[in-house]
Amino acid sequence: MELRPLSIGELLDRTFSYYRNNFWLFAGIVAAPQVAMVAVSIFMQSLRLTGTPPPPSKDPTDIIARFPAMMAGFAITMVVLMLAAIIIYSLVQGAVAYALSEVHLGRLTTVKAAFRNLKGKAWRLIDVVVSIGIRVMGIFILMWLGLVLIVAVPAGLITGLGKPGPVFITIVVILLILGMLAAIVLAPVLMMRYALAVPALVLENLTARQAIKRSVKLAKGNIWKIFLIFLLMYMITTVVISVFQGPFIVASIVIAARHGVPPLWLQIPSAISGGIGGTLSGPLIAIALTLLYFDARVRKEGFDLQLMMDSLGTQASALEPPSITAPGATAEP
Repeated sequence: MELRPLSIGELLDRTFSYYRNNFWLFAGIVAAPQVAMVAVSIFMQSLRLTGTPPPPSKDPTDIIARFPAMMAGFAITMVVLMLAAIIIYSLVQGAVAYALSEVHLGRLTTVKAAFRNLKGKAWRLIDVVVSIGIRVMGIFILMWLGLVLIVAVPAGLITGLGKPGPVFITIVVILLILGMLAAIVLAPVLMMRYALAVPALVLENLTARQAIKRSVKLAKGNIWKIFLIFLLMYMITTVVISVFQGPFIVASIVIAARHGVPPLWLQIPSAISGGIGGTLSGPLIAIALTLLYFDARVRKEGFDLQLMMDSLGTQASALEPPSITAPGATAEP
């Protein structure tokens, strides 16, 4: 084991090395939750497709009549899948963080031990992931609410006097563009600031609020490094999943364009192939973020020195001979 500040290249090299050398450990951690996610996806798809009537006619009234039901089914499916994804993502990230910490510190562990370590932490993990999601999405929500107020109020006043002029429309367009750019920039920055919250919660046994504050402290000065690592791992994950699931997605799009709704027999292998891709690529981002957590602690807190001193103290205690006191005598204070 060697704990020292790492460059981006070294972080990437260690990420792939740990994954390759402990493939069954990390793949095993991700596999069980992915099976659950695939099962939920197939179940929801079967409910949505069961009883689906024949493809709608070209009559506009028929399409309009079916549109609310189709949108409601789609919305319910997306909400259930999103909740399942949040729970699974939280548990996987936490278990991988613990397993990687054990491997990184030169200790042995198992898939069972990784999940057993989450006992008493599962709800806090879900809490921290949901809290981060709300904070990040809140940027976009506030942006749109602000734009609605900026556009609606003056527009209502102006339309009472006449049609909005070109100056007003130009200002609205500029504000819209600036608002979108601000949200696009701020959202990733917030994600990078909170990226180390899960390892901090699991490895330091913190609350969700404490873990978020801890992540902000550790990420300070490392935002670009976290962003580059996160972006690369996300791209790798997307490519791997696309390789497995891509052909089924293309087939679904073609069939949907011709017949309205892809059949269940096509949705099932699509979900399974996506689960396989997620199992193979899912551990990478969690491993990388945990290594970034250790790297930040080494740089900011001398974590390697602390471990070394603890190790030396333990060895000294083990090597120190026991004191021997003669019968009837008392040991000197």
